[in-house]
Amino acid sequence: MPFRQWMRIGLGGLGWRPAEFWSATLTEFFEAINGHNEAQGAEAETSAPKPNEIDALLARYG
Repeated sequence: MPFRQWMRIGLGGLGWRPAEFWSATLTEFFEAINGHNEAQGAEAETSAPKPNEIDALLARYG
């Protein structure tokens, strides 16, 4: 697991103290990231294209 990268996000990006980072569950950590991103105006994650969208792309671009 990429703990060093997660620590950079938690301590630097979210402004958490080390004790807050280490006491958070993975769910709490990732939800905090999602909340932070949402508050900063980040767009929602995109989903895979639906079958009819794939058909339309194939028809247009081959």
